[in-house]
Amino acid sequence: MNLLPDLAKPLRLVVGVLFAAIVALTIAQVGFRYLVGAPLIWSEELSKLLLVWMVFLGAAAVAFDGKHLDVDVLFKALPPVARRAVRWFNLAVAVAFFAAMGWFALEIIEIESWASLGATGLSAAWVRAPAAVGAALIIVFLILRRIAGGWRDSPDDGSKPL
Repeated sequence: MNLLPDLAKPLRLVVGVLFAAIVALTIAQVGFRYLVGAPLIWSEELSKLLLVWMVFLGAAAVAFDGKHLDVDVLFKALPPVARRAVRWFNLAVAVAFFAAMGWFALEIIEIESWASLGATGLSAAWVRAPAAVGAALIIVFLILRRIAGGWRDSPDDGSKPL
């Protein structure tokens, strides 16, 4: 991965800010409900929206780093040619899955754009948009990792199969 700059660094920063905002909103919600007696009706809805964005942007950052959980005991036992084939197969399956997810998310975004969230008044499409954005980022990051040589063939290099 040395050939690529850390393209996921801004995502990690955004994920951290989103997490801090969720924590602050939750504390404020509890404080206003029990100390002031006036709950912040919109804070729970906004927290859920931020959580969805945090998850999909975080997944994209993890995809860039190649740090998704995997069980690679059998993979490491394969000869280098078979490992290479498995990596290409995994890449093809992952790209196909995320392309389908992103495509269907776009259709749902179009449908949801007509509705609004109750407490905040935001378009309901904002809840579905992270799936499309995350899918697109994951596809780009997986392909960039492959092009940049993020997968070496040595069984002890510590690289992830995908």
